[in-house]
Amino acid sequence: MPVAIGVFYYFSTPPEHPIPNVTTAGMSVPVTEGSYCWKGPRSAECVDKVFTDPIDMGKQYEPTGVAPNQRISVSFGQAPAQEMKIEQWVEEGYVREIDFKRSEVMAPIEKGVYVYYITAQWKEGDGHYAFSIEVK
Repeated sequence: MPVAIGVFYYFSTPPEHPIPNVTTAGMSVPVTEGSYCWKGPRSAECVDKVFTDPIDMGKQYEPTGVAPNQRISVSFGQAPAQEMKIEQWVEEGYVREIDFKRSEVMAPIEKGVYVYYITAQWKEGDGHYAFSIEVK
């Protein structure tokens, strides 16, 4: 029996750190991966990626255009995070934590560019991610 449990753990634990799948209105939203630590069944690593702040991370890709109050889905697929926090950043440095329900956030009503910064934790490690939108 111990062999069966070990085999189950080996194949059920994601081998690599998860990266979120962000979509809105049927479109994929590019996600910038930041620093992470991950311990999989075959290896462990910590990777530091240097960004000045989440806005810098969000600028790695052009913002995805969205309508006011449009739904944005954030999912880690086969490896849902045990704990996740999402912050909304704007160029002026204003930050607010987003109420994250049912794997969705709502785009703001006001026009502008917004960066969403995600921190997620699993028993295997943690990760930091960012994506940007432009409300038109």
